[in-house]
Amino acid sequence: MDWIVAHGDTDGICSAAIALAAFRGSRVFFSHPSGLAEDLKQVEGNIVICDIALPSTLLNEVKTELERISAGGGRIVYIDHHPLPRGLREGYIPGKLVSSTNSCASELTYMEFKDLVPAEMSRVAICGAIGDYMDNTYEIRRLLLNWEKRSLYLESGLLIQAIDAGGRDYETKRRMVSFLSSNRTPSSDEEIVGKAVAEAIAEEEMRKRIKEEVRVVGRIAYVLDMNWSMGKGAVYARVYGNTPVGIGAETRKGRVDMSIRSSSNQIDLNEMLQELAPKHNGSGGGHAMAAGARVPEGKFFEFLEDFNNLVKESERKQTVEY
Repeated sequence: MDWIVAHGDTDGICSAAIALAAFRGSRVFFSHPSGLAEDLKQVEGNIVICDIALPSTLLNEVKTELERISAGGGRIVYIDHHPLPRGLREGYIPGKLVSSTNSCASELTYMEFKDLVPAEMSRVAICGAIGDYMDNTYEIRRLLLNWEKRSLYLESGLLIQAIDAGGRDYETKRRMVSFLSSNRTPSSDEEIVGKAVAEAIAEEEMRKRIKEEVRVVGRIAYVLDMNWSMGKGAVYARVYGNTPVGIGAETRKGRVDMSIRSSSNQIDLNEMLQELAPKHNGSGGGHAMAAGARVPEGKFFEFLEDFNNLVKESERKQTVEY
């Protein structure tokens, strides 16, 4: 493969590492649903895309770029575990689509390319699964039988913390992909260990800060511009706001980016955000209990109010049905 395009979180990085182990010499690039169509414009040749949701609002633009790549002779393998856009027809996206919402992208990537990589790369798939809270699937549990579980959770924790510490440092993420693709462990890399320990210390301080600064809008708690991991910020906002939904948000270039987490299986964040965000000139989606959104800065608080109303309505319906 000539290109590997992946999400920049733990699952995306582990997926990219497995793909790179299968296709040595590929160029590694990081993207996200909102930027995928634009990023694909630079791609010529074969491509593996990992852990990037097909964006419903930009689906035609993504399709156009993938058709261009395919028409030029490029082979396309699109591996993802996010819910597919509503009404997506089989064959609409050119190339091979490997899709399941029941597994993380790392597991799907390993299963797709397992005949091309050493069996030991299964631990990279496990690390990705742990990083995405999807380590209880049949395949991951089966793969864990070949490893000392406690040691592997240590390795995963080091990797996850180091990735969070790196933020948007994509060169560091690329080095991590290359490192993991060579079948080496996070604990054997001084840079990863150092970043992980520093991030663990910082997390304890940020946890205390969020406890003091969290704000609540009905059934939603949020923190804004903490200059820290938005995903972790969302989790701690939910905990200390005592709400079913937490948001970690960051203002950047006239927009607000959000990581959103829920503790309730009564709330489908993906469905809500796909409906709500476009009404505020934004985009959103992901998984039922972990998702993301982006809206213009001036729409953020209006978005929160409408989001809260959707959460309350969802809870009310579930209570009535029960």
